[in-house]
Amino acid sequence: MAKLGGSVITDKSKPFSYRPDVVSALSEEIASSDQKVVVVHGGGSFGHVVAKQHGIGTDAGEAPAVGVAQTRGAMYELNRMVCKTMLEFKLCPYPFSPYDAISRAGGASVSSWLKGLLKEGLTPVTFGDVGLAPSGFRVISGDVIVQELAKTLEPERVVFALDVDGVYEENTRVIIPELTAAKVRRMKVHEGDDATGGMRLKLDMAAKIAAGGTSAYFVSGYRRNEFSKALRGLDFYGTVVRS
Repeated sequence: MAKLGGSVITDKSKPFSYRPDVVSALSEEIASSDQKVVVVHGGGSFGHVVAKQHGIGTDAGEAPAVGVAQTRGAMYELNRMVCKTMLEFKLCPYPFSPYDAISRAGGASVSSWLKGLLKEGLTPVTFGDVGLAPSGFRVISGDVIVQELAKTLEPERVVFALDVDGVYEENTRVIIPELTAAKVRRMKVHEGDDATGGMRLKLDMAAKIAAGGTSAYFVSGYRRNEFSKALRGLDFYGTVVRS
Protein backbone atom coordinates (compact mmCIF):
# COMPACT_ATOMS: atom_id res chain seq x y z
CA MET A 1 0.00 0.00 0.00
CA ALA A 2 1.23 3.51 -0.78
CA LYS A 3 0.15 6.91 0.53
CA LEU A 4 1.09 9.74 -1.83
CA GLY A 5 1.23 12.86 0.34
CA GLY A 6 -0.69 15.92 -0.75
CA SER A 7 2.42 18.05 -0.24
CA VAL A 8 4.24 15.82 -2.74
CA ILE A 9 1.69 15.59 -5.54
CA THR A 10 0.68 19.26 -5.28
CA ASP A 11 2.39 22.54 -4.43
CA LYS A 12 0.75 23.63 -1.17
CA SER A 13 1.95 27.21 -1.65
CA LYS A 14 -0.23 27.54 -4.77
CA PRO A 15 -3.92 26.60 -4.60
CA PHE A 16 -4.97 23.91 -7.07
CA SER A 17 -1.44 23.24 -8.32
CA TYR A 18 -0.97 19.63 -9.45
CA ARG A 19 2.48 18.11 -10.00
CA PRO A 20 2.09 15.69 -12.93
CA ASP A 21 5.84 15.11 -13.17
CA VAL A 22 6.02 13.82 -9.58
CA VAL A 23 2.96 11.61 -9.95
CA SER A 24 4.36 10.30 -13.24
CA ALA A 25 7.63 9.30 -11.56
CA LEU A 26 5.88 7.60 -8.64
CA SER A 27 3.40 5.88 -10.96
CA GLU A 28 6.21 4.53 -13.10
CA GLU A 29 7.92 3.09 -10.01
CA ILE A 30 4.68 1.48 -8.80
CA ALA A 31 4.08 -0.01 -12.24
CA SER A 32 7.60 -1.47 -12.46
CA SER A 33 7.68 -2.76 -8.87
CA ASP A 34 5.70 -5.96 -9.51
CA GLN A 35 3.74 -5.16 -6.35
CA LYS A 36 -0.06 -5.13 -6.07
CA VAL A 37 -0.59 -1.68 -4.57
CA VAL A 38 -3.60 0.12 -3.14
CA VAL A 39 -2.96 3.86 -3.47
CA VAL A 40 -4.25 6.60 -1.16
CA HIS A 41 -3.48 10.25 -1.91
CA GLY A 42 -3.77 13.39 0.15
CA GLY A 43 -5.58 16.64 -0.58
CA GLY A 44 -2.64 19.03 -0.77
CA SER A 45 -3.49 22.38 -2.34
CA PHE A 46 -6.89 21.09 -3.43
CA GLY A 47 -8.93 19.63 -0.55
CA HIS A 48 -7.02 21.24 2.33
CA VAL A 49 -7.33 24.73 0.89
CA VAL A 50 -11.09 24.53 0.43
CA ALA A 51 -11.73 22.74 3.73
CA LYS A 52 -9.85 25.43 5.67
CA GLN A 53 -11.75 28.19 3.89
CA HIS A 54 -15.01 26.74 5.17
CA GLY A 55 -13.79 25.74 8.62
CA ILE A 56 -14.10 22.00 8.02
CA GLY A 57 -11.63 19.93 10.06
CA THR A 58 -11.17 16.48 11.54
CA ASP A 59 -13.60 17.21 14.40
CA ALA A 60 -17.20 16.82 13.29
CA GLY A 61 -19.27 19.97 13.39
CA GLU A 62 -21.52 22.28 11.44
CA ALA A 63 -20.36 23.09 7.92
CA PRO A 64 -22.01 24.97 5.07
CA ALA A 65 -23.37 22.70 2.36
CA VAL A 66 -21.49 24.67 -0.28
CA GLY A 67 -18.24 24.12 1.64
CA VAL A 68 -18.78 20.37 1.81
CA ALA A 69 -19.63 20.27 -1.89
CA GLN A 70 -16.64 22.38 -2.90
CA THR A 71 -14.21 20.41 -0.72
CA ARG A 72 -15.39 17.09 -2.08
CA GLY A 73 -15.38 18.50 -5.61
CA ALA A 74 -11.76 19.60 -5.21
CA MET A 75 -10.76 16.12 -4.04
CA TYR A 76 -12.55 14.45 -6.94
CA GLU A 77 -10.81 16.82 -9.34
CA LEU A 78 -7.39 15.98 -7.89
CA ASN A 79 -8.25 12.28 -7.94
CA ARG A 80 -9.20 12.56 -11.61
CA MET A 81 -5.81 14.10 -12.39
CA VAL A 82 -3.91 11.46 -10.40
CA CYS A 83 -5.80 8.61 -12.08
CA LYS A 84 -5.27 10.11 -15.53
CA THR A 85 -1.52 10.23 -14.91
CA MET A 86 -1.45 6.70 -13.50
CA LEU A 87 -3.30 5.38 -16.54
CA GLU A 88 -0.45 6.60 -18.74
CA PHE A 89 1.72 3.98 -17.02
CA LYS A 90 -0.84 1.17 -17.44
CA LEU A 91 -1.68 1.03 -13.72
CA CYS A 92 -5.42 0.82 -14.54
CA PRO A 93 -6.61 2.99 -11.62
CA TYR A 94 -9.95 2.19 -9.98
CA PRO A 95 -10.94 5.32 -8.03
CA PHE A 96 -13.33 5.05 -5.09
CA SER A 97 -14.51 7.19 -2.21
CA PRO A 98 -13.17 5.90 1.14
CA TYR A 99 -16.20 7.12 3.04
CA ASP A 100 -18.59 5.31 0.73
CA ALA A 101 -16.60 2.07 0.89
CA ILE A 102 -15.61 1.90 4.54
CA SER A 103 -18.80 3.26 6.09
CA ARG A 104 -21.18 1.07 4.11
CA ALA A 105 -19.49 -2.32 4.37
CA GLY A 106 -17.83 -4.45 7.02
CA GLY A 107 -14.06 -4.81 7.01
CA ALA A 108 -14.16 -8.31 5.53
CA SER A 109 -16.29 -7.10 2.62
CA VAL A 110 -13.96 -4.20 1.87
CA SER A 111 -10.94 -6.49 2.04
CA SER A 112 -12.47 -9.03 -0.32
CA TRP A 113 -13.55 -6.29 -2.72
CA LEU A 114 -10.12 -4.62 -2.85
CA LYS A 115 -8.28 -7.92 -3.20
CA GLY A 116 -10.62 -8.79 -6.05
CA LEU A 117 -9.75 -5.55 -7.84
CA LEU A 118 -6.03 -6.17 -7.36
CA LYS A 119 -6.38 -9.74 -8.68
CA GLU A 120 -8.01 -8.39 -11.83
CA GLY A 121 -5.03 -6.13 -12.47
CA LEU A 122 -6.61 -2.90 -11.27
CA THR A 123 -5.03 -0.35 -8.92
CA PRO A 124 -7.55 0.84 -6.31
CA VAL A 125 -7.09 4.57 -5.69
CA THR A 126 -8.75 6.53 -2.91
CA PHE A 127 -8.21 9.86 -1.17
CA GLY A 128 -8.93 12.11 1.78
CA ASP A 129 -12.65 12.82 1.92
CA VAL A 130 -15.44 14.64 3.76
CA GLY A 131 -17.89 12.45 5.65
CA LEU A 132 -21.08 12.96 7.63
CA ALA A 133 -20.93 11.97 11.30
CA PRO A 134 -23.82 12.16 13.81
CA SER A 135 -22.60 15.58 14.99
CA GLY A 136 -21.79 17.05 11.57
CA PHE A 137 -19.31 16.92 8.72
CA ARG A 138 -15.63 16.18 9.16
CA VAL A 139 -12.52 15.68 7.07
CA ILE A 140 -11.39 12.07 6.84
CA SER A 141 -7.63 12.23 6.44
CA GLY A 142 -5.87 10.06 3.89
CA ASP A 143 -3.56 8.97 6.72
CA VAL A 144 -6.52 7.67 8.74
CA ILE A 145 -7.82 5.89 5.64
CA VAL A 146 -4.42 4.22 5.17
CA GLN A 147 -4.53 2.94 8.75
CA GLU A 148 -8.08 1.63 8.36
CA LEU A 149 -7.25 -0.12 5.09
CA ALA A 150 -4.03 -1.57 6.52
CA LYS A 151 -6.02 -3.01 9.42
CA THR A 152 -8.40 -4.60 6.92
CA LEU A 153 -5.96 -5.75 4.22
CA GLU A 154 -2.93 -6.58 6.41
CA PRO A 155 -0.36 -5.69 3.70
CA GLU A 156 3.34 -6.45 4.08
CA ARG A 157 4.16 -2.77 4.24
CA VAL A 158 2.72 0.72 3.90
CA VAL A 159 4.84 3.36 2.19
CA PHE A 160 4.26 7.04 3.00
CA ALA A 161 5.68 9.25 0.24
CA LEU A 162 6.48 12.58 1.94
CA ASP A 163 8.00 15.96 1.11
CA VAL A 164 10.85 15.14 3.54
CA ASP A 165 13.25 12.20 3.66
CA GLY A 166 11.76 10.58 6.74
CA VAL A 167 11.61 11.27 10.47
CA TYR A 168 14.41 13.48 11.83
CA GLU A 169 16.15 13.53 15.15
CA GLU A 170 14.77 16.43 17.20
CA ASN A 171 16.06 19.83 16.01
CA THR A 172 18.35 18.24 13.39
CA ARG A 173 18.29 17.04 9.79
CA VAL A 174 19.53 13.61 10.81
CA ILE A 175 17.23 10.81 9.68
CA ILE A 176 16.14 8.20 12.23
CA PRO A 177 16.40 4.93 10.26
CA GLU A 178 14.10 2.88 12.49
CA LEU A 179 11.48 3.52 15.16
CA THR A 180 9.22 1.33 17.24
CA ALA A 181 5.53 2.04 17.67
CA ALA A 182 6.17 2.69 21.37
CA LYS A 183 8.93 5.22 20.61
CA VAL A 184 6.70 7.04 18.12
CA ARG A 185 4.00 7.52 20.72
CA ARG A 186 6.49 9.25 23.03
CA MET A 187 7.85 11.62 20.39
CA LYS A 188 6.98 15.30 20.40
CA VAL A 189 6.07 16.37 16.88
CA HIS A 190 4.42 19.56 15.68
CA GLU A 191 0.91 18.88 14.39
CA GLY A 192 1.34 20.98 11.27
CA ASP A 193 -1.01 23.56 9.82
CA ASP A 194 -3.02 21.57 7.31
CA ALA A 195 -6.61 20.41 7.82
CA THR A 196 -5.64 16.94 9.06
CA GLY A 197 -2.77 17.18 11.56
CA GLY A 198 0.38 16.90 9.43
CA MET A 199 3.32 14.76 10.54
CA ARG A 200 1.93 14.11 14.02
CA LEU A 201 -1.06 12.29 12.54
CA LYS A 202 1.13 10.35 10.10
CA LEU A 203 3.29 9.10 12.94
CA ASP A 204 0.27 8.20 15.07
CA MET A 205 -1.20 6.21 12.19
CA ALA A 206 2.18 4.58 11.47
CA ALA A 207 2.38 3.47 15.11
CA LYS A 208 -1.05 1.86 14.87
CA ILE A 209 -0.16 0.22 11.57
CA ALA A 210 3.08 -1.15 13.04
CA ALA A 211 1.30 -2.38 16.17
CA GLY A 212 -0.94 -4.38 13.84
CA GLY A 213 2.05 -6.15 12.33
CA THR A 214 2.60 -4.07 9.18
CA SER A 215 5.77 -1.99 8.83
CA ALA A 216 5.31 1.66 7.87
CA TYR A 217 7.95 3.25 5.63
CA PHE A 218 8.52 7.03 5.49
CA VAL A 219 10.38 8.10 2.36
CA SER A 220 10.72 11.17 0.15
CA GLY A 221 8.26 11.23 -2.74
CA TYR A 222 10.84 13.23 -4.68
CA ARG A 223 13.44 10.45 -4.56
CA ARG A 224 11.90 7.94 -6.92
CA ASN A 225 14.67 5.37 -6.49
CA GLU A 226 14.28 5.41 -2.71
CA PHE A 227 10.50 5.23 -3.06
CA SER A 228 10.94 2.20 -5.33
CA LYS A 229 13.20 0.47 -2.79
CA ALA A 230 10.73 1.12 0.02
CA LEU A 231 7.87 -0.17 -2.09
CA ARG A 232 9.71 -3.44 -2.62
CA GLY A 233 10.85 -3.75 1.00
CA LEU A 234 14.53 -3.13 0.25
CA ASP A 235 16.98 -0.99 2.24
CA PHE A 236 16.26 2.67 1.53
CA TYR A 237 17.02 6.16 2.76
CA GLY A 238 14.24 7.04 5.17
CA THR A 239 12.53 5.77 8.32
CA VAL A 240 10.80 2.47 9.08
CA VAL A 241 8.30 2.18 11.92
CA ARG A 242 8.01 -1.40 13.21
CA SER A 243 6.14 -3.04 16.06
